[in-house]
This record gives sequence, C-alpha cells and structure tokens, in this order.
Amino acid sequence: MSDSSSSNPIGPTAFDNANTDKEILDEYRMTCSIIFGKTSHSQMRFLQASIELQQSLLNSCDSLLAKQTNWLEDNLLENNSTAASIFGSTLKAFVRGYTATIDALMTMLSIVYDLTTFHIESYKKITDRLNKSFLLP
Repeated sequence: MSDSSSSNPIGPTAFDNANTDKEILDEYRMTCSIIFGKTSHSQMRFLQASIELQQSLLNSCDSLLAKQTNWLEDNLLENNSTAASIFGSTLKAFVRGYTATIDALMTMLSIVYDLTTFHIESYKKITDRLNKSFLLP
C-alpha cells in the first residue's frame, strides 16, 4: 500500500502533516482567509484596471477632442474657400463614422461590464445557497 500523500493529486497538504484534530481544525479555519485573500487581490486588480481604463478613455477623449475641435474651428470656420467646404463635407462623414465606432466600442465595453457583473452576482447567489444548505439555523 502507498501512503496517502502519494495518492493525493495536488501533493501533500498541511492536513497530511497535522498530528491532532486541533491542527486539522486550525488548517480548516485558514481556508476562509485564503478565499478572502485571493478574492480581495483579484477584486482590487479588477477595480484598478477598470478605473484606469475609464480615466484613460476620458482623459484622451477630452484632450484629443479639444485639440481637434480648436484646430477645425481655426481652419474651417475662418476659411470660406472651396477647399474648406470640401474638407467640411468630408469631415461630416468622418465624424459620423468616428462617432459610430466609439458608440460600438463603448457598447462592447458595457457588455463586458454587464457580463462580469452577472457572473459576480451568480457567484454570490451560489455562495448564499451553499451557506444556507450547509449552515442550517
């Protein structure tokens, strides 16, 4: 017969080395801090990435659009030449396409947020159900 640690596919654990029931229960209590620690780290990374993405989008949008708008106002509105008129009609098509692209990208980003939120809410419901089924009053 082989010992229990060699048949364990994940390798030896503190349970394998625990000598007393108290040590086993102490190890079992630690699982909560493991769950909390890993989940908290992932949550913080997710929140940080979300905040950075939003800040980047807002900052670049404000800065870029302000500069482009100023340039267009200076060069198109003051110049009533035929070239400005042709450029202005081309600009309308560009702005419509650009706006549609931004709208599509933001819709996709919203879908990702919605899916992530749905999964988080589902995990919460599962956890609540497990807690109710295992910890009956």
